[in-house]
Amino acid sequence: MADWSQLPRDLLHSIAKRLETRIDLLRLRSICSSWRSSISLPPKQHRHTPIPTTDDSKFTHSLDLSEHTLYLIESQQQGSPPKRWLVKVFQDQHGRMHLLDPLSRSKVVGFDNLLLDLREFKVFELCQEHVLHRTATYGVHEPWRSRPVVEVDKVALMCVGPENNDFALVTPHRDGGGLAFFNSRIQQWITIGSHPATSSCTAVTHFKGKFYAVDTKGRTISIDQFLDSKVVTNLGSDAFMKYLVEAGGELLVVEAYLPFPNAEGFISSESYKGLCIDYFEVSKLNKEGDKWVKVNSLGDWVLFLGVYSSFSVLASELPGCKGNCIVVTQPRWKEFNLDGHDTYVVELESGRSGPLENYPDFSKLLFPGDMGTSSA
Repeated sequence: MADWSQLPRDLLHSIAKRLETRIDLLRLRSICSSWRSSISLPPKQHRHTPIPTTDDSKFTHSLDLSEHTLYLIESQQQGSPPKRWLVKVFQDQHGRMHLLDPLSRSKVVGFDNLLLDLREFKVFELCQEHVLHRTATYGVHEPWRSRPVVEVDKVALMCVGPENNDFALVTPHRDGGGLAFFNSRIQQWITIGSHPATSSCTAVTHFKGKFYAVDTKGRTISIDQFLDSKVVTNLGSDAFMKYLVEAGGELLVVEAYLPFPNAEGFISSESYKGLCIDYFEVSKLNKEGDKWVKVNSLGDWVLFLGVYSSFSVLASELPGCKGNCIVVTQPRWKEFNLDGHDTYVVELESGRSGPLENYPDFSKLLFPGDMGTSSA
């Protein structure tokens, strides 16, 4: 039998170069001590990055870019069937790992300073989520009333440059509409406002080397890192919410419709209970990248629609879960203030839906109460 620990170093380096994610490199290094000493730790990019404020910002003091990583984790304990969980992990500026709700930014209690032994768990990286923390002060003309607050914006980010050492991002512009574009190499913000889709943007993402933004009316635009843009056929809808998510190598737009017209004010009050969405419609971007095409079924895919990002997983990878479903989170209000989030499961084929606790397999997947061996 071959001794894998004696694999030539140049061959190990060749294997490492073909791995796309940081977690795969860490798993490769965990095989044995000789491999660990031969393969360098992968760099930590964009995890906690301060960036300059926009030139026209009136209230913003500082901007800080944070990276969250979504993983599918499987236990490998002998003598028991494998268990799987979806987790979102955030590493703070001190190197501590924190477990977050996969569909929001809420911390999962009891998992601070998270540690995972890669000999006991299989870890698969699904995607990365990036958010912009904005420290701002309002009431600047009345200093005795002003106080700094931290706001969080969704962003779409992609690596650019010859070695992917730089990044570009887009985010809905708080200070006057449009989209804000930032390139780390030139350290400059640019406001994009030449198309209606950038004036009331509700979702942004990156897909195959381009940014995509969709507005409240379904107008969509794609933008590359050089700011060349392309218009996608207008969806022509006034859905309450729109989400952009990749599934199976295709870009989907998910439209969420309210149960009755002008329901926004009612569902933003604590008197409204239950899922506020009446139904969803899903479309996919065609191969030419200029038209949305209606999708009748997601097949084996499950879409997870979160506050700051959305992602997809095959149901066959999720024990006990069925495909053609959407898992969505929505705000919970108390005295007109945000009081957390509630999660619901929607079965697209039957139209049935319910709170997460009514779907135990999904509930166990999202809230890893029995991952005790992984925390420290």
